[in-house]
Parts: sequence; C-alpha cells; structure tokens
Amino acid sequence: MPASRKPIVIAALLAALAATAALAQPAPGAPGATEKTAVAVLKFEPRNISEAEAVILSDRLRAELVNTGQYNVLEREQMDKILREQKLQLTGACSDASCLVKVGQLMAVTKMMGGTISKIGNTYTVQARVIDVEKGVIETEVSQDFTGTIEDVQQWGMKAVVWKIVPSASLFVSSIPADAEIYWDDRKVGRTNFKIENQAFGPHKLVLHKPGYEEYQGTVTLRDVKDYDIKVRLNVKLYDVKIGGTPPGATVTVNDTIRPGVTPCVARLPFGTYTIRVAAKGYHKSSGLLAVDRDQDYSLTIDLKRRSRAKAALFSLFLPGSGQRYSNRTFFGTAYMLAWLGGLGWTGFMTGDYITSRKDTDDAREDYEQAITAAAAQEAFDEWQSQHDELAGRQKDLRTAAMVTGGLWALQFIDAAAFFPGRPRVAVAPQAGDRGELRTAVSLTYNW
Repeated sequence: MPASRKPIVIAALLAALAATAALAQPAPGAPGATEKTAVAVLKFEPRNISEAEAVILSDRLRAELVNTGQYNVLEREQMDKILREQKLQLTGACSDASCLVKVGQLMAVTKMMGGTISKIGNTYTVQARVIDVEKGVIETEVSQDFTGTIEDVQQWGMKAVVWKIVPSASLFVSSIPADAEIYWDDRKVGRTNFKIENQAFGPHKLVLHKPGYEEYQGTVTLRDVKDYDIKVRLNVKLYDVKIGGTPPGATVTVNDTIRPGVTPCVARLPFGTYTIRVAAKGYHKSSGLLAVDRDQDYSLTIDLKRRSRAKAALFSLFLPGSGQRYSNRTFFGTAYMLAWLGGLGWTGFMTGDYITSRKDTDDAREDYEQAITAAAAQEAFDEWQSQHDELAGRQKDLRTAAMVTGGLWALQFIDAAAFFPGRPRVAVAPQAGDRGELRTAVSLTYNW
C-alpha cells in the first residue's frame, strides 16, 4: 500500500473501533444488576474485498455482539477520544494477538476482538479472534465460511460468527394445546412447538398466548450451553356471559346441563358453541346459539314474550293440565293431568262394575219372576235383593268417581285461569274529586 494512503487507512481503522452503542446496565448493587464484559472491536482486515465492505461487515458484527446482551461494547467516539488523548495512532492493520492486546490495554477493556474477512471466488471467510487483554492470550478463535453474495454475509453471516463466539443455549418450547404464540423477551418469535436458538445466558421472559386460554408468563434462566426443553400446559380461560332481559327471575340453562341461575345472571364459559335456553312461568320459552370465540366478555339481553291467560284456560278446558303446561307450570300441569286421567280411569272402571252389577240384578229379577214354587221364589227374591243392594253400592261408587273426576277438571280449569303466572297489578294513587279534594284511587289490572 502506498505510504500516502496509510493515514487514511489508519483513520478508518480508528473510526471503526468498538460497538455503535453501549448497552445500559444497572448501577452496581442495584436489583437485577449483572456484570457484563467490556469489549472493544477493531475493523476486520479486508482481504480481496473493499475497505467499505470491511467497515460495513464489521459494523454489523458489532451490532450483533451488542444484541447478545452479554457485553458492554466501547463506543466509537469514546475510543477516538482515548486515542487522541494518548496521542497514539495505529500504523497498520491490527488483526494479530499482540496488536489487539496493546490496543485493549489502552482502551481499558477486558476483551478485544478482531480478525480478517477474505474472499475467494464466491466464498467469503470470516476469521475472528477474541483476546483476553489481561492474560494476553487468544481466548477464542473461530472461522466461518459463506457461499453467496456479500449481502448474505451481512444479513445473516455475521450473526452466525457472533454466536460461535458467545456462549449460548437453545430451547424448544412446546405447549398443550399446541400452536400458541411465543413471545421471548417481549418479541414474537414463533408458535409452539418451536426451537429458539442462540440465546444468551441469564434470565429471559417467556410469554405464551393462545385465544381461549389463560396467558402464560414465566422466566427462563439459561445457565449452560445445552438445549433446554420447556413444556407448558395452558389453562382454559373462562369468559363472562351476562344474561339479562325480561322477566327477571327467568331460568337459564346452557347446553341443557349448565344452570348458571336466573336472570340476571352470569355464566362463565370457555371457547365453544352453546345452546342457551331461557324459560319463565307465563312466558314463551326462548333458545338460541352463542359462539364464544373471541377474547372478550359477552352480554345477552333476552326478552321473553308473554303467554295468554285466556289460552291457558282454553287449553285446560279441552285437556286438563295442558293449560298449566302451556304457562310453563309443568309440575302442576303434569300432576293435574295424571290425577284427571286417574279419575277418568277410575270412573271407567266403576262404570264397568255398575253395568255388570245392573245386568246381574236384572237377571236375578227375571229368575224371581219365573219361579214356580214358593221356595224357588223366595230364593230368587233374596238373590234379587242382594244384587239390588250391590247395584246401589256400585252406583254410589260411580257417582263418587265421576264427581272426583269432574271436580279435578273444574279445579284445574280454575287454576289455569286464576293462577296463571303474573300477579294482578294494584295501583294506589291520589285522584282529584269533583270539588278539588284529593281522594285515594285504587286500580286493579289483571293480565289476560
């Protein structure tokens, strides 16, 4: 290289020293304070590539070194200042160990990093070495080949070099269920099951997020150069489904098995599709589908339509118990219907006994009328009298059964009409009289 160009090269070398920025660290003794290694990085010596390309690649390596979080990298301006204060300059390339040690002592750093970047054909080779300034020995030396363009070396090659130098660990993150979003140190990196490679030692924040499940937050501390296996079982998240409407006190059933209570109420449900049924005495039932498929709470307002008291009475007129069932008084409706059917069966049975007993009485009378002798007539008469008394008993039983059955019919009809759900509304309010005086007026509203 011509002597006239040496000052320019030396200036470029000095301007390229150290990282572009230093990572902030807590004050000594502060909570969470960790000791980081102080390092200075010289521009890598170019071999068969341009000075500008060497500077760009060296800058990228410094940035990747800072991103590991394990080093405090001396700023370029600070290095320039130190060199100016010491009135020193580099007189050539500085890639060997002795040169790196001298500059490191001057910079008062623990480690120095330098090396070469060369190109043969389409293959780039980065040789990097880390020097322990205090011991004056090469601590680490790595070599990495890249086939492709200079852009490939910049975009991912220099990062690969850094992670060959820096002690790191990898971890495989899985979850039950799978396909949860992974946030590693507040940065989304993928979805489970996923391997996170080349991570610095120390504590890291791990967050897993999957709709329908509680968010997992934890801390993973990496201490050794190995592959960690992280398995997380996510807990199902329950969402509040507020159910209200008219009338208050309506019974709510979810999927025919979950009974959260009466309106207004709150059902806590995981992701899924649900059939929600709402019923109240005196109202038409209502049912519908609800899809809980978003990370939010839900609110439903269900207004039931009022049933008719007149229809309840009309149904009970033709089929006892049906009026109560129509008004959602299922227990009473079933009880009335069974009781009336029992009475109807009893009446039918008594009717059969009465018909049989009447036939037996007629036969006994006919035998009496056809008797020839006095003894035969007396015997036939006694039999006729016995059958007559039994017929009277059967007639009484039939009358009782018919009255009970009719009474049940009348009772359930009155019940369907008078005790239809919904009490009469009574309003008491002052009302002006003819002379302007106030009187108490009472109004009664009865819903039909």
